[in-house]
Amino acid sequence: MITTTKNTYPKPYELLPHRPPFLLVDTIEGFQLGESLIAIKEVGKDEVFFKGHFPGQPILPGVIIVEMMFQACGLYGRLERLNLASGNNKNTLEKPPSGRAIKINNVSFHKEVKPESKLLIKIKPKQQLMGFSVFDAKVSCEEALVAKGTLTVHIS
Repeated sequence: MITTTKNTYPKPYELLPHRPPFLLVDTIEGFQLGESLIAIKEVGKDEVFFKGHFPGQPILPGVIIVEMMFQACGLYGRLERLNLASGNNKNTLEKPPSGRAIKINNVSFHKEVKPESKLLIKIKPKQQLMGFSVFDAKVSCEEALVAKGTLTVHIS
């Protein structure tokens, strides 16, 4: 069961099927239905992907940043369903259905991410149709843009 209250958010592991080391979002910092979701990732110095990318000069791989954006989209979709279902006066619901990454458009990388960085992942819904949702996503570190793009997910 997932328990929600007005001013708190579930832990990402309560909503997503991912588990460490591939659960790449630490906390949900903000959610506004129809507007946005903000998530945080504290990039540790001992993350498994730094062992090979690149020894002595570790840089967070771009595909990991894209996966963070997809996970934030999944969190939005699940919170959206919980929020819409809360109209039934329920504050506990079963875990929402799973989702799938469908498409990546116009992703660009603007700044390298080093170990011990705090990333802010912000997604905004653009369009929804038949279970498919399109989001604009941005990742920043210390207010500098790290990556941005448009992602499509399907929540089934």
